[in-house]
Amino acid sequence: MALNSPDAKRRQQPRKRNRYFTLAEAHRALPLVQRIAADIQRVELERRDLVELAGAIPEGAHDSREMREIEHSFDKLTERLAYFVEELVMIGVELKDPLRGLLDFPTIVDGREILLCWQIGEPVLAWWHEVDAGYGGRRPICELECLSAAVG
Repeated sequence: MALNSPDAKRRQQPRKRNRYFTLAEAHRALPLVQRIAADIQRVELERRDLVELAGAIPEGAHDSREMREIEHSFDKLTERLAYFVEELVMIGVELKDPLRGLLDFPTIVDGREILLCWQIGEPVLAWWHEVDAGYGGRRPICELECLSAAVG
């Protein structure tokens, strides 16, 4: 039993976007997205706890009832996680890190695609980054001189 992590090869390929958000649309979607992100984070923490429990079971007891119960619970949580992720996909939001509740809202600014970035604990949508920059390249939305004219 291993935590499902995104395949590195898949992350490098360009993604087809469901939609692009204006800044106003992203702000309107944020309350719902926050609730879904909190559900995802909670389920991911529960899955990680189960992985820890499974790791504590002695090697010879992997066919035990306890291990089967852990695996069953893990599978159920994985189904719930998939459901919540699908909710985000339907909205058009991209999940980047389930544990941190890190999400991106695709948008177009000045003719180029960028990502509005939000994570659990941030009160508002206040960051953006280039598609290939990731979290480390986050910059304040106020830096985008043309943002309000282009997407809001």
